[in-house]
Amino acid sequence: MRKQLFTLYFNIFLIFLGIGLVIPVLPVYLKDLGLKGSDLGILVASFALAQMIISPFGGGLADKLGKKLIICIGLVLFSISEFMFAVGHSFTILVISRVLGGFSAGMVMPGVTGLIADISPSQDKAKNFGYMSAIINSGFILGPGFGGFLAEVSHRLPFYFAGGLGIIAFIMSLIVIHNPKKMTTAGFPQYDPELLTKINWKVFLTPVILTLVLAFGLSAFETLFSLYTSDKAGYTPKDISIAITGGGIFGALFQVFFFDKFMKFTTELNFIAWSLLYSAIVLVMLIIAQGYWTIMLISFIVFIGFDMIRPAITNYFSNIAGNRQGFAGGLNSTFTSMGNFMGPLVAGTLFDVNIEFPLYMAIAVSLSGIVIIFIENYKVHTLYFLHILMREFLKH
Repeated sequence: MRKQLFTLYFNIFLIFLGIGLVIPVLPVYLKDLGLKGSDLGILVASFALAQMIISPFGGGLADKLGKKLIICIGLVLFSISEFMFAVGHSFTILVISRVLGGFSAGMVMPGVTGLIADISPSQDKAKNFGYMSAIINSGFILGPGFGGFLAEVSHRLPFYFAGGLGIIAFIMSLIVIHNPKKMTTAGFPQYDPELLTKINWKVFLTPVILTLVLAFGLSAFETLFSLYTSDKAGYTPKDISIAITGGGIFGALFQVFFFDKFMKFTTELNFIAWSLLYSAIVLVMLIIAQGYWTIMLISFIVFIGFDMIRPAITNYFSNIAGNRQGFAGGLNSTFTSMGNFMGPLVAGTLFDVNIEFPLYMAIAVSLSGIVIIFIENYKVHTLYFLHILMREFLKH
């Protein structure tokens, strides 16, 4: 079991390292092909849409083919996608590459998650999933750093390197991973038509709207960050890699050392509201900032709020879900994917008009999130107050 877990963790690490590798070189790569911000938005949206389309079919495919085969197919698609992007000289090839990458993510991620659930003893599941989350973050943090330095040789080298990592992960999976005798559909979205009719949708309305709005705003900013810093401050791939890696490290430190402590003193919704306010303020600072080091220092702290919001929303969904954890997870994933699809499309178009406009949009989305939370808290407090009044009235 340990060899399989190590291989699954290694696969996830290589995939997310590979995804992170290419981020710093995108501005140079796109300019080399004469592409604009709206083109980058389409590329990112294509990935998100493909992932959103393939994910619901993952459970059925896993049942018929086995999770090992699903993971291996996903890794092959990942490598093909990266190699296509490396050699591509037309926008059509790049879009096809991103679609294949989205299919890959929609197969590998739930496949690995499901297999970890299958082979982990019940007492170790939470710990093993915690390790997986930490490994994903590590790949995202280290990837841009390596990518920036590889780009010093060639701005296409990170894509070849990422494709090579996919091949290594595929070979290891082929040799080490085995389908367990008893398999579940854990890790894949499951939709029971009868269950849907019994759901109290009013309970999930606020978190669903909040998830969609925040995913829209966050993906809009994160998609255009590398292009933004390149155009505004003349950042090279190496500079972008330092900014993103530094921001990732600070975000991870706050997640690990402060998130639990903050949650002891407030609710998830209030915590999200404060994180959104922090993010809006830092984004305003980034718009105002001028000069290499000022923008670099703000880049180190701009992702902290975003990194704190994600686990808070997941916690919020989990707390209101009761015994419908799988359904709540599916809603969270679905509406996050929808936001990730729409955000880059709008932000890319705005970027071509004015490079600051995507940041203005992210600020507006952050403030709208605060308003949504204020309305929800007002409803809760009003209902509680009415309940107290009614109870006192009945006493007398």
